[in-house]
Amino acid sequence: MIFNLDDIKGDVKRSADVVIIGSGAGGAPLAKELSGEGYSVILVEEGAKFDREKDFNLNPTQSFMRMYRDAGQTLTLGVPFVLLPLGKTLGGTTTINSGTALRMLRPILKKWHTFHGLSDITEEELNLLYAHLEEYLFVQRADPEVAGPVARTFLAGAQKLGLSSGWLPRNAKECEGYGTCVFGCPSGAKQSMDVSFIPDAVKNGTDVYTCCRAAKITTKGGKATGMTGFFVDPFTGKKTGHKIELEARVVVLSGGAIYTPFFLLRQGGLANSSGQVGRNLEIHPCVQVVSLMDEPMNPPKGIPQSSYVDEFKDEGVTLEGGTVPPEIHALALTGAGNKHAALMSSYPNMGLFGAMISDTDSWGRVVNLPRSGYSPTMLYMLKGEDVRKAKLSTLLMSEIWFAAGARKVFTPFAGHYEISSPRDMKALEQSKVRAADIYAMSAYHPVGTCRMGGDPESSVVKHTCETWDVEDLYICDGSALPTSAGVNPQLTIMAISMRCAGFIDDRLSNKK
Repeated sequence: MIFNLDDIKGDVKRSADVVIIGSGAGGAPLAKELSGEGYSVILVEEGAKFDREKDFNLNPTQSFMRMYRDAGQTLTLGVPFVLLPLGKTLGGTTTINSGTALRMLRPILKKWHTFHGLSDITEEELNLLYAHLEEYLFVQRADPEVAGPVARTFLAGAQKLGLSSGWLPRNAKECEGYGTCVFGCPSGAKQSMDVSFIPDAVKNGTDVYTCCRAAKITTKGGKATGMTGFFVDPFTGKKTGHKIELEARVVVLSGGAIYTPFFLLRQGGLANSSGQVGRNLEIHPCVQVVSLMDEPMNPPKGIPQSSYVDEFKDEGVTLEGGTVPPEIHALALTGAGNKHAALMSSYPNMGLFGAMISDTDSWGRVVNLPRSGYSPTMLYMLKGEDVRKAKLSTLLMSEIWFAAGARKVFTPFAGHYEISSPRDMKALEQSKVRAADIYAMSAYHPVGTCRMGGDPESSVVKHTCETWDVEDLYICDGSALPTSAGVNPQLTIMAISMRCAGFIDDRLSNKK
C-alpha cells in the first residue's frame, strides 16, 4: 500500500525485514525483488506521489517547484557553477529524467576491476541483469518518426560528417513524443520507478510511505536495526508533527549520490571509517550548443533525449539530444533584456544538443556545513583535461549543426557565445579556455560519494553494497558506483540494485 500524507493521522511505529530509504533507481528494484521473495519491506520517500493525469500536466514551472529539490536550481559551488537538478518524488529522479537506458561502457567496468578491487562484479553477471531490465522496462531504440525534427536534423549533420551516431535506447513503451520527459511522462510510456518497480513491489506487499524524511539509522552492537524519521510537507519541508519509527533486520540507504552521503555525515559520519563518505564526487558535466536554423524545428515536440553521437566516447565525450520547453531553453542563451528576447523569438527555429563529459581530472565533494539545515553543499571544480573536453564537445556540436544547415550557433564559452562563420570557429579552436569561461554548465549523473571497493580504507561499501563499518546497512544508489559509468547511469544503478537484492536475500535467509 502507498501511504500519502493525508493517510497519516498519527505517529507510525512498525517493524519489517527490510527498510529502504529512497525510491529511485536503487531503492525501487530492491523493494520489488525482496518483497517478491516473501520478505516484509517498507519503503520511505521524502517526495510526494504524483498523479499522471493530474500532475504531469506539461507545465515546466509547476513541475520544477513540486518535483525537484530547490525548484530544480540545485548548484555546485566551484568553478564554474554547475546546475545539478535532483528529483524529489516517488520514483526519485527516474520520474523526471529523459529515460535513456544504456549499459555501462566495458572499459569502465575493467577500470572498476583493476583499480577498485571489484572483480566480483563480472561482465557476464551484469549483462544478464541488463538483459532482464531491458525486457522488464520495455527498453527500445527511440522511434525516428516520434523523435522530432531537432534530433533528426542533428543526426543528419553527424552522418554528413561521417560520425558514429544513432538512436538512443529508452525505457519507454509506445512513446508519443510529448517532449516533457523531465517533468513527468503524461502518457505513462516512460517506465520510471513510479510506474514499474514500485507498483509491482506494492502488489508483492511492500508498504510505501511518501512525504517521509529519514532522520537517523538506528544501530546496536555494530549492526543496523532500523530508522527514525518524520513526515513533512513535500513542498515546504515543514514537519507535520507526526513521526515514524521502523525496526528492521536490514536497512538500505538509497537516497542518491548527494543525499546519501549527506545523511551519513549528518549522523556523525556513520559508516565513514575510511573518510571517503562524500568524497570522489563525479557528476558527468554537460555543455550545450544551440543552433538557429532557417526551417522550423518545432521544439519541444518529440523525444527530448533520443539520439547520440559517440565518435569520441573513448575520449570521454558523448553527445546526446536535450530539447527542452522555452522556459528552460531560455537559460541556455546568453544576453539579457531586448537581446535575449529577440533570440527567444526565434525559439521555434532553434535546436539544442548536449555533450556529456566523463570527468577524470575534476574534483568534487559533498559536505555538511554547520547551520546549513537540510541542505548539502556540493563542491566541484572542473579542471585540466575535462576543460579541454568541454571545448572539444562544443566545437564538435557546432560543426555538426553547421553541417546540418545552421545559420549560427550559440555556445557556453565567454568570448565565443555566438558563432556564425569559419573565422569564429577558428577563434574558439585556438583560444585557451578556462573553466571560468564556461557559462550554463549542467550535470545529471552524480556518483561516487559512497563508493564500492575491495579495500575498506579507500571505499565505503563492499561489492555486495553492504557498508564495511555497519553490518546489515547497505548503500544502493549512484553513490555506490566508484566512478562515472561513462553513460547515463540509471540502468547500471538498477542492475547493481538487483545484484544487491541477492546478497540481502542470502543474509536474511541465513538469519532465519
